[in-house]
This record gives sequence, structure tokens and C-alpha cells, in this order.
Amino acid sequence: MNTKTLLLLLCGLLLQPAWSYADAGQAYTAPAVADSKALSTRLALRDLWVEHVFWVRSYVIANQVGEAAAAKVATTEVVANATAIANSIAPLYGQPAADQLLDLLAGHWGAVKQYSDAVVAKNEAGKDAAVAELTSNAKAIAVFLASANPNLPENTLVAMLNAHGGHHIAQIDQLAKKDYAGEARTWQAMREHMLVLGDTLTAALVKQFPDKF
Repeated sequence: MNTKTLLLLLCGLLLQPAWSYADAGQAYTAPAVADSKALSTRLALRDLWVEHVFWVRSYVIANQVGEAAAAKVATTEVVANATAIANSIAPLYGQPAADQLLDLLAGHWGAVKQYSDAVVAKNEAGKDAAVAELTSNAKAIAVFLASANPNLPENTLVAMLNAHGGHHIAQIDQLAKKDYAGEARTWQAMREHMLVLGDTLTAALVKQFPDKF
């Protein structure tokens, strides 16, 4: 699968944010949503996945402008974030499963980094190899998650993870071409996609382990 066949966009998630306004000198705030383990998990997973794309983007930018120190920090944060994502499943599936997920997430990051490095080096063969690895890794992650949770269809996960990989590739290419307006649109789509992914994983966990939530 080449870069053109990767799905770049997934439908945005309609959010209902907290809001407030002043009326007749008195401040009014919308009622807060009642807290629950399901809500806490949903918000935590959303944060973790948005942090993933934030730090990967930070690496890509630093890499393209030759800021080695910034790239090193971003790499450290990407790995720390992947560890946090993997460890988030340990209470439900055990540490061995978390370690397996971390290996798969490391493969995802490795493929994205390889693509970013290949773009900087203008290495077309390296880019193609990175896309192939990214696609293969998406399938592996989907198989792992679907086997752990019957509420996560493998085909759905493959589509979602390939879309995510497509966002990374589009973003790297747009930044390299200084297409900042295009990259801004990709970033918005990427962030929304991470919210969808976090919500999808949460819903599947709640359905599989209702007694835990």
C-alpha cells in the first residue's frame, strides 16, 4: 500500500464543550458532567492519544529544521507516551499484554520516524519501506486489540489505524513542502481522529468489563 491509498480523513467527532456566559452581571456555567470510571478512562485515553500525535509532530518539525536537541527530547516523550498508553491496559489485561502492546507501538513510532528521516534525506526507497512497515504494523496492532477485546472488530481497527498512519505521512510531507495551511487541516483531522480512537477503545473496554466501570 502506497501513501496515496492510505485514508487521510475520518469523520470528525461532534463534541459538546463546557461553556459559560455572563447575564445581568451574573456568571452562568453549564452543569458539569457527572464523573465516573468510564468518563475518566475516556478522557485519559483521549489525552494519551492526542499527546502521541503532538510529540510525533514535534519530532518531525525538529528533524526537518535540524534541531537535534529538540528532536531528542521529542523522541523521549514519544517513547514515554507509548509506555503510558501500553500500561493503561495492564489493570485489565495484565502486564505481559501491556508489554506486547508497547512493542507494537514502538513499531508504529519506528515506521513514522523512518518516514520522517527518509523525507529529510530525500530517500524515496526509504519512504516506501516506511509506508509498508507502517501498514503492516497497523494490521498487527489491529489483530492484537481485536483478539483481546471482541468488541473491537479487526477490520474497523485496520481502517482506523491506516487512517492514522495516513495522517502522519500527509503531515510530514506537508511540513516538508512548507504547506502550512494544508498541515493545519491535517492536524485538526488527526487530533479529531485520536479522540475517536480513544472513545472507541473506551466503549469497547466498558462493554467487555462492565463490572470495572
